[in-house]
Order: sequence, then structure tokens, then C-alpha cells
Amino acid sequence: MVNYLWQIFLILACSIPLVEALEPGDKVPDFVMPSTNGAPQRLSEQLGNPVMLVWLNDCNACAEKLIDWQYLAESWAVENLTTWFLWRKKENYTAPWSRLPVLEYQASNTQAWWFEPSPAVMFIAPDGTLDYLFIDKVNMRKVEVANELKHWLKNKEWFKQEGNR
Repeated sequence: MVNYLWQIFLILACSIPLVEALEPGDKVPDFVMPSTNGAPQRLSEQLGNPVMLVWLNDCNACAEKLIDWQYLAESWAVENLTTWFLWRKKENYTAPWSRLPVLEYQASNTQAWWFEPSPAVMFIAPDGTLDYLFIDKVNMRKVEVANELKHWLKNKEWFKQEGNR
């Protein structure tokens, strides 16, 4: 029985591509995922623009929880900020509604990946490098994330760091 459970664990672990060891300074892996409205999105198509990824966790029809993130993202669109919510459907879960794209992770999609731990927020520089990663109590730290985003976009830190990479 233990051997059987171990085999199931290995199958599940191998069937969900995760990127766990991603840290600021690393290149973010490219991915393609459909949005819940059906339009696929590819991260590499955003090269040249700053990107904020908001990885959702246990989100079932959670549009109300996303309102603050949506307002934050829309307020910085003038700085060419692209923002996506990333959502993993679970049985009987309904995708959140948002004016911003909600990308649906599907294990069958070989061009997708899922980041753990979630929830998480990533700021990705225009060259595809992860500049900021927030993973601890993200939903309670929205003000801190908003302040860091403002600083990051206004000071365009990625231009300052290009010489160091």
C-alpha cells in the first residue's frame, strides 16, 4: 500500500510543472496560458514592458478579493504595466471575474507553469528578470506591495540594474 501511495505521489508531482526556486535576479520562464475569456497570453510577448503577476490560491469566484489588485494594476497601466492574475481551477471552482486577464493554469498545457508558494506577487522587469517576489501573507501586505510597485515603476530600477547583469 505504501509503495502504491508513493507511486501516486510521484505521478502527481511530475504532472504539475512548478517553479519553486525562482528568486529575484532570475529570468522568469516563458509560458503560454489561456485566459478565462479564451485569449491565450504568452509572457515573452511582454518583453519590453514591466509585468506584475498575481498568483492566486484557493480562489473560487473570488472577484471581490481581486478588486484592490485590479485597481492597483489599472492605476499603473499608464507606465505600460501589464498585469495578469494566474488561477488554478479546482473541482467545482468558478473563475474570478476581472477586467484584467485571468490566466488559467491547466496541467495538460505543456507550455504552462505554476509557481508555489501561492498566493504570490511578482514584478518582472522588461528584460524578463524577476525583480520583486512577495510570498508571505500577500493579501495582508497590499499596501506594502503597492508602495514597492510605485517605487519600482517610478524609479525604473531595471534600467539601473542592466549594467550589473
